[in-house]
Amino acid sequence: MISRPVSLARWSSDPCTRGLLAMCVLIGGLSIIFILDYSGYPFEPYHFWLVEYFLRTQDLAGSALLIALALAAYFAPTRSTALAFVDAVSRHPWRTATITFVVLCIGTLYVEHNHPLAQDEYAALFQSRVFAAGKLTGQFPPDLIGHLIVPTYFNRFLYASFETGQVASAYWPGFALLLTPFSFVHAPWACNPLLASLALVLIGRLAVRLTGAPRSGGWAMLLALGSPGFGAMAITYFSMPAHLLFNLVFAWLLLERTPRRLLAAGVVGSYALILHNPLPHTLFALPWIVSVARGADGRRNLLLLGAGYAVFALPLGFGWPLLLSGIQGHAQFGLFGAHAIDPAHRIAEYFWDWHVKLRSAIDLPSIFILTERTADLTRLWNWAVPGLPLLAAAGWWLGRREREIRLLGLSLLVTLGGYMFVWFTQGNGWGARYFYPAWGTLPVLAAVALARVRTDGICARLPGYVASLAVLSLVLATALRAAQIRSYIDGELTNRPPVMPGERQIVFVHIDRRGYTADLVQNDPFLRDKVWFMASYGPEYDAELMQRRYPGARLVTRDGRGETYRLDSSPKGAGR
Repeated sequence: MISRPVSLARWSSDPCTRGLLAMCVLIGGLSIIFILDYSGYPFEPYHFWLVEYFLRTQDLAGSALLIALALAAYFAPTRSTALAFVDAVSRHPWRTATITFVVLCIGTLYVEHNHPLAQDEYAALFQSRVFAAGKLTGQFPPDLIGHLIVPTYFNRFLYASFETGQVASAYWPGFALLLTPFSFVHAPWACNPLLASLALVLIGRLAVRLTGAPRSGGWAMLLALGSPGFGAMAITYFSMPAHLLFNLVFAWLLLERTPRRLLAAGVVGSYALILHNPLPHTLFALPWIVSVARGADGRRNLLLLGAGYAVFALPLGFGWPLLLSGIQGHAQFGLFGAHAIDPAHRIAEYFWDWHVKLRSAIDLPSIFILTERTADLTRLWNWAVPGLPLLAAAGWWLGRREREIRLLGLSLLVTLGGYMFVWFTQGNGWGARYFYPAWGTLPVLAAVALARVRTDGICARLPGYVASLAVLSLVLATALRAAQIRSYIDGELTNRPPVMPGERQIVFVHIDRRGYTADLVQNDPFLRDKVWFMASYGPEYDAELMQRRYPGARLVTRDGRGETYRLDSSPKGAGR
């Protein structure tokens, strides 16, 4: 009866632990206030504005849970078990990564339902299946392209020709190429879990390399594992886990500036540029490139780095635009007229289009952008171990005089600052998707802070408290987020008209912009599946199309979600 009050007094005498608890509670409370204000409480959140919707339906509960975890870890009777877990992870990084890989694969299949929720995900998976078939483009019946690709998404996510039926992803193909071997063996769901598991090991190795303390690797890995945002993105088909891994490899190679490592860093960076779009790697790499240019032998080292960057960025960065321009009949953007077939003209058209896109996406910081980025930072906080950003800031400050630590922090800051000029909201995606390519800096820098805490000083109790926070978050916050993700995916899939197992059929999806039902129109690039999903233009028009093209088809179901037609014979026109 007496030991517990003594224990509480002992823990409360640690100012660092008490300060971290206070900040977690304060920021958690401010997060709740911001979420309620941003999402227009007490009115229901509007589903069309996904950031608002996710903040209210997911992050409100997440903020409350993080406050509860911070308090629970503070009053935990013992923290020796949590610290022992840190040591176990530090001794067995590859075993930890293997277990993580298996768990993430299960999450992809049973939490995310192996479903590309957003068109960004679908486009990458689509293109990987094209590559796995040994082709550069998919093939749709030309007269059905207006149904097989939702008109509002045409030339935004998939490019297609109404003359030839060729279809390809609008994004640069780096991530699709990474997915290709997995799609070839019909296991694309294993790609991102593998990339995230490799990134986890590298996060640990970076922490050890920067601190010289083997235990810091366990700290960094546990803080990553305990953050639901790390694992949640890894069970999607977004390219962000690939960006995270390649950026970490890039930083790892530049810890030493030998010619071989500089060239290798450039090669890694060149591939990172064409994973999806060049902005995530550009922002992360900018401080490192400036550092190389300003260092000893700066000109020579910069040339070596640039030579590496040319390896993938030149052939794929320019080759893919040529392919897309060819799909569009060499007059994709109209800059040089309808008969521009010269490759140089096609490339110029492509980059003119990128110029137009950038001008439409980039704007000077405004109240709107500031509010949106505040929402992103709120999600960054709520999808991490409680206090992780604060620990990372402390680690950066403690190691600010060391080049590598300083550069890691600058990569995160430049990424955060860069998106202050982008007015887009992230839309679908778990946690802070835009910041995910630089997210790996957080657990590494936090591990630096914990490695430099004096065990006999005023922060002596802090490691035990943080270990408890990470373990509690790993169990409870991950469980909450998994339930939220599964519930949301289930809800989205119920908007798709019913499908009869094993039957050849065409499913027309009613397009509701507010409900994002257009994202449910997803097909194999060669229409090899028994089910084709098409955008509905209304029951009468759909029935006329089916009567004209598939006179033997029979209407099976019709409701507010769309119609399902059963085909009595093999569909005509696949691959033509």
